[in-house]
Amino acid sequence: MATLRSSTMRLILSFPLAAVAWAAASHADDLEGKPSEPLRVPGWIESIGQPLEESTEAPPTVTQVSGANDAADDSALVPAVGVESDPTANRPVADWQQPAAPSPSTAPLTAPIIPTATQTKPAGQPKQSPSAQPAPSGSVRRWISDRFASAPPAAAPAAAVPASTPAPAGTEQAAPSGGVTAPIAATPDEMPTLSIDPASFRGAYPGRTSRTELEATWGKGEPSEDGDPNSAFWKLEPFERVEVTFADDKVAAIGIKLAAPMPLADLARQLEITDLRTVTIMNDEGKDIGEVFPERGVILSLEPGTKEANAILIEPLDPEAFVLRAEGEIDSCSAYATADLKHAIEIDPQHLRAHQLLLTIACDQGQWNTALKLAQAATRLAPDATWASLKLARILLALDRPAEARELIAKVETSGETSPLIAAQCQRLLGRAALAGNKPDHRAAVEYFTESIRLAAPLLAKKSPALQAAVRELLLDAHLGTALAIAKGTWQQKSRVIPKWIVRAEGVVKEFTGSDFERRVLELQLCRGALAVAAGSSESIEPLPWVKRLLEVRDAMGETMADPWRRRQIDWEVGQALADALAAAQVRGDASDMLDNATLTAAYLERGAEHRELAGQERKQVGDILFRIGILHSLQRGDHATAVTWFDRTIPLWNENERFEADGDLGRLGESYVSMAISYWQVDRRDDALELGRRGVDLMVKAVDAGQLEERALAVAYGNLSTMYAEQGDDERSRNYAEMATRAEASGTTLR
Repeated sequence: MATLRSSTMRLILSFPLAAVAWAAASHADDLEGKPSEPLRVPGWIESIGQPLEESTEAPPTVTQVSGANDAADDSALVPAVGVESDPTANRPVADWQQPAAPSPSTAPLTAPIIPTATQTKPAGQPKQSPSAQPAPSGSVRRWISDRFASAPPAAAPAAAVPASTPAPAGTEQAAPSGGVTAPIAATPDEMPTLSIDPASFRGAYPGRTSRTELEATWGKGEPSEDGDPNSAFWKLEPFERVEVTFADDKVAAIGIKLAAPMPLADLARQLEITDLRTVTIMNDEGKDIGEVFPERGVILSLEPGTKEANAILIEPLDPEAFVLRAEGEIDSCSAYATADLKHAIEIDPQHLRAHQLLLTIACDQGQWNTALKLAQAATRLAPDATWASLKLARILLALDRPAEARELIAKVETSGETSPLIAAQCQRLLGRAALAGNKPDHRAAVEYFTESIRLAAPLLAKKSPALQAAVRELLLDAHLGTALAIAKGTWQQKSRVIPKWIVRAEGVVKEFTGSDFERRVLELQLCRGALAVAAGSSESIEPLPWVKRLLEVRDAMGETMADPWRRRQIDWEVGQALADALAAAQVRGDASDMLDNATLTAAYLERGAEHRELAGQERKQVGDILFRIGILHSLQRGDHATAVTWFDRTIPLWNENERFEADGDLGRLGESYVSMAISYWQVDRRDDALELGRRGVDLMVKAVDAGQLEERALAVAYGNLSTMYAEQGDDERSRNYAEMATRAEASGTTLR
């Protein structure tokens, strides 16, 4: 899946703070007999509710999912570092470093782009890329047609899963002839509980019962035929033979030889284990030779290639059995796989494979703090494991720690044992690291991505399907990353170059020969990357066709996903892409259907976040979308009751969120709280309104002290509190805040 990247998520940076006239009384007698002043919102927030076509201000820049905010039009382009300052010199060309063409089969992915001279456009003429499609007639730009709902698709009906999966109580399912009759179940929506109950035989428990205790009950056994002193057997009816293996004077395993082969399903019923999920063991010829029941520590031995059981083996619970079952179910039921892997680690905290698989699930689900601990554990268990190190680097990028990620990648590169694929992965991650943080290096990102493409493209000639799939995922991300770096950087000929990189990325998906579901996953990443590029520059590509394609892909994927955790993962990806589409629309000055589109975005993000451990940047981003929806309801429709329902979901995401201070956005956060307080006041949640208003003021004062906000901006916040306290009958506080509003308005302080 595409890597989540941290960014400077400013709420709406391109709206200047409007100078707000605030007539506040400065004496107590001025409050007598006068109606309260109206509650006001900061100018930039008020502009959210206004159609951009009618606004004289610059279009806003909203939360950027894929990198820090940069200027999006030609007027903001400046020579990059190291370029001559001669005003007649050309700006850096977007494809200044081209990847070498690999083989003829992959040439379309890396065909050179020939730049042309920059054409001068008439003043005021809107920019449009060659790939841009004409806008639909009228102002209707809604992302969804009648074919799509206004919220994420409902959970798809559970598809059939392997017969080894248990069913809810009361569910009956016919088993194939001769097979275990474990019924088929819908995959669980929440973490399942394993029914751990180690099996015993006639009072003997492997791993617990001592040899002395066993012989006191069963009598002394006969020596093993091979003379092994740690093994003995007994003749116990109705079985042909019961053999026990000892270790450290305790029962290690009990082998029960049946008198005659017995159908597997019948034996499982007699042992009352038909409700358990199993693991099938095969020999080198691919024939079934055993069925494992991990929760019981039971293995039913089979006649090779049949469903006839000839023996029962009882052992202590084996972590490897849980890991094997998880490997078989990780793609179809991540909840069951997660439960199995966690129990395997409980049994054996040093089990490397269990840590690796659980790490993969945690990364896919965006459980970054959990993933960080698992990756650190995996690197401790296998310090030379390159895979775990690269996973850890990806996690550090998601947690907005690019410097640590770069340091870790450098260690991998200098290890001297990197394959071409690992080397390409390192370059790709370095490209993403260059785009991360508050000061992205777009030129370095392009260098890293193109080097990654150069290293990886020849690997497509390899015959391994797994290797080809990994290479295509890498190539797709590297092509999209290059386009994003160009869109956000200071390059010339963006409108001509960027679409060609997107076409190359499409070629990666079109040439994929794996399963339909895997191809759709790649196409989903293509759509997401294209929309991130569209959000990065108005000169790049039009977002609307990509939004429609994105929703069509999600609609098709919903029919094949039975795993609710997997659906949430995909919904998060869709929500992230739609958030970029919102940004792209605003960069282009298109506010049509903004409320509907933002609501759809929020629905996907909130549903996708149900099992995620949102990083501070992600909490900030999701809260920004929810806040905007609430503001649109309050300003455009005057519907404060609906607005506060959105604000109630926003505030927990923003409270105690360190990203605002790190991004220099405390002032904007404070102004947002002040604005939300108005709606709470209007619906008579006055204690909440006052608390939000005061909290907003505190944050704004902190921003003023840090030189991040004009002192004059406090006039609105102080004035609102003055009005609220006046309506509460608290004249003293009202007077104090009115005086503070007057001083703030008259301050004239500007940012340095």
